[in-house]
Formats: sequence, structure tokens, C-alpha cells
Amino acid sequence: MRRFGLRMTLRSQRISDLVTAVCIPITMVMYLHMMLLPPVSQPSYSEYRDSTASGPFAESVTAADDEPTQTSDSLRVGPPLNITGNADEDLLLMTPLLRCGATTVRNLLKFLKKDNHFEVVSKPPKKAEVVHIPNVEAQNELASKLVQQEGPTAVLQSFSYINFTQFNLTKPIHISVVREPVERAISWFYHVRAPFQLIERHNRFPETSFPTRAFLKKDLETCLKDRRDRECRYIPGKEVLGHTIEFFCGHEPFCPIFASPEGFHRAKEVVEKEFAVVGILEEWPKTLAVLEHYIPRYFKGATEAYFKEMHGNKILTNQNFYKPQVEEKAREYLSRNFTIEFEFYDFLKQRLDRQYRAIAASLPST
Repeated sequence: MRRFGLRMTLRSQRISDLVTAVCIPITMVMYLHMMLLPPVSQPSYSEYRDSTASGPFAESVTAADDEPTQTSDSLRVGPPLNITGNADEDLLLMTPLLRCGATTVRNLLKFLKKDNHFEVVSKPPKKAEVVHIPNVEAQNELASKLVQQEGPTAVLQSFSYINFTQFNLTKPIHISVVREPVERAISWFYHVRAPFQLIERHNRFPETSFPTRAFLKKDLETCLKDRRDRECRYIPGKEVLGHTIEFFCGHEPFCPIFASPEGFHRAKEVVEKEFAVVGILEEWPKTLAVLEHYIPRYFKGATEAYFKEMHGNKILTNQNFYKPQVEEKAREYLSRNFTIEFEFYDFLKQRLDRQYRAIAASLPST
């Protein structure tokens, strides 16, 4: 079999390569121009529902959407699918994963906070994100600060799962959103090269220097051909910062290890026992429905708010204008080491689907 690097065709220069060659002031002008663009025209909420609803289940969910005063109690969905009642309803903790819709959730919560009467606290990004916190005292300090919020609060802060009860603290309502593993890896690869991201990071951390032109020009195919390039290597048995399983596994020594069977089983256990909802970016309407019905304290009206205020707006949903098409052979090659990540992703999809179906089953028959 010929080597992957020989089978892959060379990519011609992308338009985004030209962006990296111009001066920073011009890039900033482009970014400001994008910020001033009006939102893309969007279908009404009723149009969206009519175009996607099919079958008796979709009909039942639509009926539920028309009853904004419903609560989780009236839905009569209990454990193990609905564990929201086991947590402190005054604290929602959203664990943002890199390139998994965190900006979308944050902006959605900002639209909902006035009507649902809660505050939103979004921790600013750090120069180097800390996901794995092996020090127990540091975990205790972090958890203790989070529970000190006054009044109903939604907090978005990125770190691996912390067991609040081991510190005699009432646990928050845990939620998160994940993404198809390979697509997430591709998105992250090009996100760190996007002009708007570089400008935002430099403005936040002026002491940091801009990347080299060679770094900005590098595409995924070129990275995968070079076995010495560690940026796009996901090697089982090695530590990989911020892979999906790590965020749910916790802070055990095996959690940062990519494709760790121990990490996989621990992450599944944590999700089932501790996370009220783990949404799927590729199944966003279903995610919105589950969030709205299982956690109405914060997400009542989420579906309507999203399609009225955010749908089609690439700024509010933090879409990367500069991400190119990736060769299918590159996707296939990258996915070879993602077997366990895909197993976990499929587990989360199945759980979300069971929660979604339970909504219809709990509604009174008409």
C-alpha cells in the first residue's frame, strides 16, 4: 500500500494564504467589517418546525414547544434520563469544549437570561487553558468559588469534570456540548490560524507574538504528511490536550491519555451520573429541545430564541470563515486513531436520543 503522504494530492494555495501575507491593519479592517455585517436572513421559527417535523414524535414535541409554561416536573421524565433535580438549580455549569459550540451556547444564554431571570458568567480564555487539574486542593478551591455565585447563575468555564460532592458542596447542573471527533480536530487546526482569532488573542495578550507565515500557511494535509509534525498527531497512549473524553473523565492520571480505555469507561460513568444534558453539535435542534425540556430554569424558550436571534449569524455562532475544504483521504487517515473517541461520541448521541424520545413519551396523549 502506498504511503498516505504520496497518495494525497498537493493543495494549491488557498485564498486564506493571501490573508496571511497582508499586514495586520488590513486584517483588522476585514474583521471589523465582518462584525458590522447584518445577520444572514433566517427562516422563522414556525417555518423551521414545519420543515423538520415528521411523524407522531415530532408532532408531540411541537405541541410541547407551544406550552412555554411547562416545567420538568410536568414532563414526568425521571432518572436515569433526567437527573436535573439532583443538582442545585441555582447554578448551571457549562463545560465548554474547544470548537464545540461554546460561543453559541454562551450567546443563547445571554438572550435567555432576562426572561428566565438568571445571570451569565463566562470565564475569559487564558493564555494556556488548563483542562487537567491533578491537585485535589486546586479542584476544591475552584469548586468552592463557583458555588459562591449569588442568585441563579449560568457559568461557562473550561476544565475537566470535578466531583463537587467530595468537597461537601452541592453539585451544579452539569451540561456540555460535543462534536464529531474528527470534525472537531479539523476545526481546531484551522481555528488557531484564523485571522479573527489571532487578532482577538493578540488584543487579549499583547505580549504574545504572531505566528510565523509558515505556520499560518500550513494546511492539514501537509501536516499529516510530515511524521515529525506533532500538531496534528493524535497518538493513542500519549497525552493530548483537551480531547473530548478528557473533559468528562475527570482528573485521574489516565484521563489526559488519548484513547485510554480507562478514561473512556470513566467518562461514560460520569456522564450518566452527573451530566443533565450533553448536547451534540450535529444534532442541534434535538439538543435545544432536550435542554429546553430538561432544564427549563435556564433554557425555557431556547429553540425559539435561537432561530429568531441567532440562526444564520456566523458571528454569534463563531463560525470560521477561513476553514477550507479538507480532502477525504485526510479525514480517513486522521480518523484511524479516533476509534474510542467515536465510541464515546456514539454513546452520547444515543443518550441524547433517549432523552429526546422520553419528552414525547411523557406528554399526555390527546
